[in-house]
Formats: sequence, C-alpha cells, structure tokens
Amino acid sequence: MKNQPIINRNLIRTQVYDYLRQQMTNGNMQPGSIIEAKKLMKDLGVSQTPLREAFLQLQADGFVTIMPQRGVKINALNWQDIKEIYEIIGGLESRVMISVFDRIGQSEIEKMKQINEEMSNVNPRKDLHRYYDKNIEFHNVYLNLCNNNRIVILIHRHRQILFDFAKRDYGREWEKDNYLEHLEIIKLIEKGDANKTAAYIRDMHLTLKTKYRQDS
Repeated sequence: MKNQPIINRNLIRTQVYDYLRQQMTNGNMQPGSIIEAKKLMKDLGVSQTPLREAFLQLQADGFVTIMPQRGVKINALNWQDIKEIYEIIGGLESRVMISVFDRIGQSEIEKMKQINEEMSNVNPRKDLHRYYDKNIEFHNVYLNLCNNNRIVILIHRHRQILFDFAKRDYGREWEKDNYLEHLEIIKLIEKGDANKTAAYIRDMHLTLKTKYRQDS
C-alpha cells in the first residue's frame, strides 16, 4: 500500500471496489493478510460507507472475509475451494454452450484455434498473467455469444478468483492437457454435437485434473 495515489473523497463504492481488486491482482494486497479499514480510509480519503459497501461486495464475490471487530481478511484459496469453483464454472459453461451452439460459426472456431495456439506459445513461468488471459479469452469466444448476462457474470467472477487472483501455476503437464482439452472442445464443435460438447466442458472442469493437485 506504500506510495499509492490518494483517491478522490467522492469516490463511489464501485470505484473503491475496483481499486481494491486491482491491489489484490497486482500483489499489493496478499491472500491471508488483514486489511486495516481505518488506515485504508485515510490513505484513500474515503468515508466508511463506500468502503464498507465495497468490502461487502468483495465478500459476496469470494475475495475477502469480513471478521467483526478484527478487520477484513483477504481469502487464500485451498485445493477444495479451487475444485468447487471449477465445478461451478463447468456447470455454467456447459449450459452456455447448449444455448449458443447454433451461433458458433467458422469465424468463432478459427478464433478459438488461434487463441489456443497463442496460449500454448506463452511461457507461464515468465508471464503467468498473460497465459491465464489467453485461457480466459478462449472461453470468451463462445461466452460472448450468450444473451444471459447473469450467468456470464457469474462465470467471469469465478474465473477471476481462480486465475486473476490466485495466480497458481499448475505445472507443465496441466498446461499441455489444457491445450489438448481446448482442441477437443473445438473438435466436438466442428462435429456439430452440442450435447457432447457441453458434457465434455462440464466433466473437464468437474474432474479438475486431480493428478495436478497442489496442497495449499
């Protein structure tokens, strides 16, 4: 939090929320640490109300835990958390795939192929953030076709917790399998079978590649 810019006193809750999320993303606020609300109010020049509302939204989104009389703790994901989040994402994305399947054309397929190749050329040990960005971009090709904004927001929110916030490196074998799983999604789409594609996406996330488990 050192040398952080002072934010306008009239900052609304959404801006406070975005600021705190950015601090978590860039590592200025680490999982497991405690946020001192009074110090943060002073540093940012905001009142208690927008800060409290931002904390409540962060807690609802799974990023923090509000502990009465003790402060706000930034959540650290354990393996069970990660499995449960992947299960949620798989179920939601499979539903989206069913709803948008008829709208996935050749241009979307080519885009998915291109992004998957770009992802495979990124070294996560040198640029993990870019690797995860490409992974998310791949799925966004078909998610962006969905008219149900609520389900898409839920998926994005959970992906942020996994990739943007957790910053875990699952290793080279996971990366290889991730690339191959994307190819399988493309293959199933090209075959024109919506149900098999959706089932694969659901089960791919559900199994979570348990052989890559890393204890927290």
